[in-house]
Amino acid sequence: MRNELSRRTFLKGAAASAAGVAAMSMAPVMADEEMPAEEMAAPMHSWEIAPDPVDESEIVNTVETEVLIIGAGYSGLAAAASSAERGVDVIVLEKNMNVTGHGVGGTGSVGSKIIDEIAASGDETVIMDKPYSVVQWLRACANRCRESFVAKFFNESHRAMDWLIDLAEADGGVVFLSACNSRSRNYPEQPAYHMVAGIHSADGLEGLEALSLGVPLMLKNHAEANGAQVQFGVKAEYLEKDADGRVTGAICSTEEGYVRYNASLGVVLATGDIAANDEMMDYFAPIGQKVYAKLYTPVDANMGEGHMMGLWAGGSFQDGPWPTMMHPQACAGFHGPFLFVSPEGKRFMDEATWVQGKCLGIILQAKSSYAWSIFDSHWKEDLLDSLPHGGGMFWDTFRFWGSSEQDAVDAFQPAVENPDDMFYFSADTLEELAEKIGVPVEEFMATVERYNEMCANGEDVDFYKEAQFLYPVQEGPFYATKIGTGLLTVVGGLNVSDNFECLTAEGEVIPGLYATGNCSGNLYASDYPINIPGNSHGR
Repeated sequence: MRNELSRRTFLKGAAASAAGVAAMSMAPVMADEEMPAEEMAAPMHSWEIAPDPVDESEIVNTVETEVLIIGAGYSGLAAAASSAERGVDVIVLEKNMNVTGHGVGGTGSVGSKIIDEIAASGDETVIMDKPYSVVQWLRACANRCRESFVAKFFNESHRAMDWLIDLAEADGGVVFLSACNSRSRNYPEQPAYHMVAGIHSADGLEGLEALSLGVPLMLKNHAEANGAQVQFGVKAEYLEKDADGRVTGAICSTEEGYVRYNASLGVVLATGDIAANDEMMDYFAPIGQKVYAKLYTPVDANMGEGHMMGLWAGGSFQDGPWPTMMHPQACAGFHGPFLFVSPEGKRFMDEATWVQGKCLGIILQAKSSYAWSIFDSHWKEDLLDSLPHGGGMFWDTFRFWGSSEQDAVDAFQPAVENPDDMFYFSADTLEELAEKIGVPVEEFMATVERYNEMCANGEDVDFYKEAQFLYPVQEGPFYATKIGTGLLTVVGGLNVSDNFECLTAEGEVIPGLYATGNCSGNLYASDYPINIPGNSHGR
């Protein structure tokens, strides 16, 4: 079957297909109109230009399946495992030679059997106030996401999390609820972050690789056990459509040559985000280009191919700029609610905020990709004092629910008190600490002096941090941890329906084409709502 999308046809309809892209410079041109010469000459972004169809003589094989899933990450493999359980014929294609993963594998959900058990034991603090949490989500997204899609996540994630828990336990592992959620009145986070440990699928892996790839490997193994095929080293180049506009499969490149994959039920785009594509990042998520490091696995994997293939097939993008998920974890893994200073030695924000707020504050206010968290010898008592009122990632740890807050101190103490002079530093005097971390001594000393005065007065009149988090920096030894901003992913993409069907710019369903995970849009906008930690994996 021939692809109906030629370069000429695409150039005529690119703007109409991509009407959802913010600030698109080209006006729509109808298929029966000629494009004005000045518009034909106008520069276009590379992602708008569809590839020429492969000649039939170059196609070495044709493969038939019911469902074709492009991308072997968390979302694609979850779709494959779920479909294979139902007896659907599934093929998963992955351009890399292994599954892909992000972060520490934590998965957020609105309830689960584990949360239900904790609540039944008498701890009702784990029960989510759904109306409040939905409002928090919508506010983080500036009410620019689709509310019905958010409601779907709230309604379905308990069932989906229970399914994942069952898979993990069958794989020899355990799932626990983490206590890393913030208790702040200003930035509350729900107990929702589930972590998987000890699964056989992660055997042989260590450290971050085990955390990030363990669950995707488990999903792959479960999908294959139910008849799915997962093929590596196969790169989807573009989608094919029939005369009625239905997506029927994809043309893919392999070591042997081009292969046509036909999918009778549909194609699912699950290729992840755009973080490795600098051109797309500059246009859709420029703030994400200013981080200290991009944190995803593997580093060069997520080029936005699914976004582009969906666009070329007639799909559209949600409005930009797209939300970034940023955590201040690119350097030290601890910084707490303590004084932050910029590389110039100046304070620049309320430090007792959430992870995204810390990253944005560093990038936009400190005008840098990193900053320093400064505290003194009383840091352990101060941290314990702060946790009942705050916390969250890199202020608390990923300890299990019900553990002692002392566990957070114990987890951070080795790194803090045995500094590596790379991300963790200590000194007997503030002047020496300033020299070690490379900030101007005089400016740094003035900053600490003013901060200590406000701590003594019980009011932060510079940035209005809550008084309970005003911990002075007075008695040595003194400590500094380097706070590096990190981009985990960009959670924006193709416009999809509440059933994950890809939509045209006019909101019409493209038959046979679906998108999920970070390739899809509409669940988020403006910002990533971490009031339900781990919800990107959870979805």
